[in-house]
Amino acid sequence: MAKSNKHSRAGGKYTGNHTSLIPLAALLCDIAYTCPAVTKISPGFIKAGLRSVSGQRRVKITQDVSGILLAVRDNASHQEVRIYAMDVAAAILAITRGAKLEHILVIVANLAN
Repeated sequence: MAKSNKHSRAGGKYTGNHTSLIPLAALLCDIAYTCPAVTKISPGFIKAGLRSVSGQRRVKITQDVSGILLAVRDNASHQEVRIYAMDVAAAILAITRGAKLEHILVIVANLAN
């Protein structure tokens, strides 16, 4: 597995120079990292200090031309994470299953056929 601390991931499948993750994004990236179909994980910038959602953590999974976009909303922060995969459908299924096992609300949108 990649080098990591509590909320930072680097090396292995992780790419880019922004390695910090919000707690929920770190959990979802760990799930994606274990999926054999996933080739790269690229964390985006963190938007912190948002209005509280009373602990209702959620992830919106969107497929686009470059792969998968996870829009992760933790209690008071938001982060987008790009996931690149050889088999996008398998990666989405793995992430969705893992998130539901962790009791995270999952919204799947714009899936291309």
